[in-house]
Amino acid sequence: MPVSPHTLLQHVQDRTTDLRRWLDTGDNTTALTAYLRDEPVDHRWLTTYKRLTHDLLRAVDHARSPRAPHETPTPDRR
Repeated sequence: MPVSPHTLLQHVQDRTTDLRRWLDTGDNTTALTAYLRDEPVDHRWLTTYKRLTHDLLRAVDHARSPRAPHETPTPDRR
């Protein structure tokens, strides 16, 4: 059963909100800065960050993937 574009967009927005809320709690933003600077971070923090990022990227991928195979028109050869 095909999923509507609105539903796919809603999934992307929900995953973005999940990641933003998580980053806004505790010292998660500070830990993200450390991670981006290649400083050691807590394994549990890193696992959560990677899971949330993966979920977001997967939602984006689903939202942009075509529902039917794209066919490139072939030129008429007469």
